Amino acid sequence: MKIWKLILGFLGLVGGLFAVNATKNKEVKKLKKVIDENKKEEKKVEKQIKELEQDKSVTKKEVGNLKRKLTNSKKKTKKMEKAFDEDNADEAVDFLRKFAKK
Repeated sequence: MKIWKLILGFLGLVGGLFAVNATKNKEVKKLKKVIDENKKEEKKVEKQIKELEQDKSVTKKEVGNLKRKLTNSKKKTKKMEKAFDEDNADEAVDFLRKFAKK
C-alpha cells in the first residue's frame, strides 16, 4: 500500500508541475503580443518624428517630447523582451499589469 501512495504522490507532483508551467507559458505569450504592439507604436512615433522634423512647422519642444516618449518606449520594450527571453512569468505578469492596453 505504501508503494501505491508513493507512486500516486509522485505522479500528482509531476502533474502539478506541468499545470504551473502551462500557466506561465500563457503569460509569456501574452507578453509577446504586448511587445509586438509596442514595436508597432515605436515605428509610428519614429515616422511621426521624421515628418515633423521635415515640416519644420512644429517647435523643437514638441519634437523633443516625442523623442523622449520613443526612448522610454524602447527601454520598456527591451525590459519586456528580456523577461520574455528568460521565460520569467513573474516579470511577464508585472509588465502586463503595467503596460498592457485595456
